[in-house]
Amino acid sequence: MYWLVLIPIAVAGVAILWKEIHSVFVFCWACFIRPLFAKVQTKPTHQQDALEHFYKSQAHVYDKTRTVLLKGREECLRLAVSHLPQDKVGGNLVWIDVGGGTGSNIEYMDHILLVPENFKAVYLVDLSPSLCAVAKQRFANRKGWENKVHVLVADACNFSIEYSKADLITFSYSLSMIPTFNAAIDNAVSKLDTNGIIACVDFGIQSSDTVIGRINTLGGLKNRESSWILRNFWRIWFEADKVYLDSARRNYLEYKFGTIKSLNTHNTKLGKIPYYIWIGCDKSKSELILHRLNCLATESPYLAPSDSNDIASIVDNSLVPISKGHEAALINFLKNLPYPSIYYQREIWRVYFDELNPHYQQFKNQYIYAFTWEDPREDHKILKFNSNDTVLAITSAGDNILHYASLPNPPKRIHAVDLNPAQNHLLELKLASFRCLSQEQIWQLFGEGKCDDFQHILIDKLSPHMSSNAFQFWMEKGHKTFVKQGLYDTGSTRWALRLTRWVFKAFGVSKYVDELCQCTSIQEQKHIWKTKLKPALFNPVVSLFLVGNPLFLWKALGVPANQAAMMGDSVLRYVVDTLDPLIERSLISSDNYFYYLCLQGRYTRDNCPDYLSSKGYKYLTGRATNNNHSTGELSSPIDNIRLHTDFLNDVFARLLSNSLTIAIIMDHMDWFDPNGLDAHKEISALKQALADNGRVLLRSAAQYPWYIKTFESLGFSCEPAAIRKSGKSIDRINMYASTWVCTKKPISPLSLTCPSPSSTTTGPSRRRMSSLKI
Repeated sequence: MYWLVLIPIAVAGVAILWKEIHSVFVFCWACFIRPLFAKVQTKPTHQQDALEHFYKSQAHVYDKTRTVLLKGREECLRLAVSHLPQDKVGGNLVWIDVGGGTGSNIEYMDHILLVPENFKAVYLVDLSPSLCAVAKQRFANRKGWENKVHVLVADACNFSIEYSKADLITFSYSLSMIPTFNAAIDNAVSKLDTNGIIACVDFGIQSSDTVIGRINTLGGLKNRESSWILRNFWRIWFEADKVYLDSARRNYLEYKFGTIKSLNTHNTKLGKIPYYIWIGCDKSKSELILHRLNCLATESPYLAPSDSNDIASIVDNSLVPISKGHEAALINFLKNLPYPSIYYQREIWRVYFDELNPHYQQFKNQYIYAFTWEDPREDHKILKFNSNDTVLAITSAGDNILHYASLPNPPKRIHAVDLNPAQNHLLELKLASFRCLSQEQIWQLFGEGKCDDFQHILIDKLSPHMSSNAFQFWMEKGHKTFVKQGLYDTGSTRWALRLTRWVFKAFGVSKYVDELCQCTSIQEQKHIWKTKLKPALFNPVVSLFLVGNPLFLWKALGVPANQAAMMGDSVLRYVVDTLDPLIERSLISSDNYFYYLCLQGRYTRDNCPDYLSSKGYKYLTGRATNNNHSTGELSSPIDNIRLHTDFLNDVFARLLSNSLTIAIIMDHMDWFDPNGLDAHKEISALKQALADNGRVLLRSAAQYPWYIKTFESLGFSCEPAAIRKSGKSIDRINMYASTWVCTKKPISPLSLTCPSPSSTTTGPSRRRMSSLKI
């Protein structure tokens, strides 16, 4: 008798399966089969007729059949919501969904931002009566939606709404179906509030030729270009359904609005269909802050006059450096193009850079270092940072930058410089995290190096505080980095760590690595190192093929040939002298987070960089400083950080003379050719930007690096802060043979000649400009 019970269940199952099959059949017929016979059918002459011809027979199955095809709709809405003006959220928002069809977007939105509680009006605009009928039915019985959600059967080019301006306008796979897209976008321009957000997700194809002359307005080129075959195949395929993938639609959108975020990707489930997610704003929005941003990007407050119209009359460009971003913005202004995308970002950390610079290509869109291999504690001991300092340092992974900023008395300005854009993307991610994440979330990302919910956090919380370029990078790399591998198993240096673990495993000593990282005494630590790990790591085979191999040194450890030559006759001896003294200096388990991370792939709460500690979190989020209690705003040391993606020489040239008090250039001068002119050029440029008595901290693989003489010849006083001797360490890493401080000697007043009166009245002096306030 049990089979009688199973009959209705089986019938119900067959009915559900038939419904799904029927939906797919209707979709395939309407989209892929019927268009093949379009030539023998009567073609509609009006857009509304064309839409009805396409949608009428499939309106009832539209939502079921578009989930796989129309990718990115929910992500686009979440990204748009994260960028909305926060003072409007909570019942005051007006949203126009252009080409909203059946209203599924509005249902998506209700999961992100409750519609009744946060919107005073939502307008669904679509020209297809069949789709709008489905939308009206969908919202008919929704409690609290009756007077807020309005379905308009209207043309996207000339519809009317009750409110004059909207806070959010969205195009969700609709712009590609609007023949008169120029008029539709112009209408959106007229209806978007000055502080509003416009968002678009759609199919689209682009080639390299379509970005010529406007590259800096686009917010990043990653994955933007499709191959010739894909461009033409998908353009022809979709045209049969009156969907146009030509580049003109997106180009016009990016011309009429400023780009805040841009993401180029593919629907891989259906044959790599190209689509994009784009977030924009009023393109004139940043006119009032153009000069202020330039001022903050350089060290010149004189580039921020109270009235920007009189800048030409009071700024003498021969005296005041202009940032590259300022130059690009002026060029765009003359062409009536939007400003560079960097100017529309909420945060001002990232200084404009030209992503077409061929020098960036050598890094292949990846960072080398996932963590910084310098000891910032020693930096502070040597330099004793204070609030009067303006510091420039190489970015690396940004840990050192955040350490300086998390000091109780941090520098007033920190310039982080790196030629590799990805290294600055990593630091930008960290800065954004301290702007909006909890301490526990930050610990997951950068303490554990893993976060299963990374993409949701990136879109919903981090994205408003990131540049478009960094956002693209982490949308592409983030899942693999934080979900699959872990942050500290990424970067080029991961190969050195992986090979070291492989060596330990091959020699059966992996368990002793864990014991070393749990030692509670130096004696115990020394015993494990000398009897178990050192013999495995420095056996003849490993020494020959790894430690002594120039290819391994460069690819895995980032040690170029010029620097390897400075290590002396034996690289192996150099490495032994690096590691042996560390074992006797401090416990890896509690006071050497550098090597603990290398061996364990993560930090511990009590053995981590200062910026990841509770104290560091309070400082970097502004909770440990005096803030503006009247407005509830928190001022943070991270507000004073600037990220430059450029050569050091170019950054020195753009900074105001005498503006730096400290430059920390790590070991990178070891990379120069002793017979070349690079060292002389860089030190000369550095001297111009450095104030009198300003200091340069550098590390070297040599005890007495050859370029110290170049510093001295150019007017620096050079003293070693530490020189490594065999058996002794100079810091917790001990990777370098020496640390030097080079101080710019003031020019004697007797060597100066008094300027003539005429030479002092032509414009404000550099020294005077450096004292002005914004």
